[in-house]
Amino acid sequence: MTTTGTRSQPITATIRRGREASDRLTRALLELAASGLRTHCSDVEKHSYWISESDGERALAALWCRGCPALPPCLDAAQANRERWGVWGGRDFSQRPGKRTQREAA
Repeated sequence: MTTTGTRSQPITATIRRGREASDRLTRALLELAASGLRTHCSDVEKHSYWISESDGERALAALWCRGCPALPPCLDAAQANRERWGVWGGRDFSQRPGKRTQREAA
């Protein structure tokens, strides 16, 4: 099914931007892996911190993001894909009903 009109264009552009940003993040992670490096979020013992229910664990994950070479494309991918949970690019995108998010507090 093909949609027409101006309403589908912003949606298509948003989806395309999200895919392109995700592809840039994937390439950055693959380049790191090819050079023998890994991000903290890919560590099997730590990866759950990035999506933890615990505010404290996610705050620790955000600190671990500092200095990560994949940080810029990670943050861009999260924003382009409108992530609503977890730590991406050193920022906690988690939203809980009734709680102020980091974005609202800033």
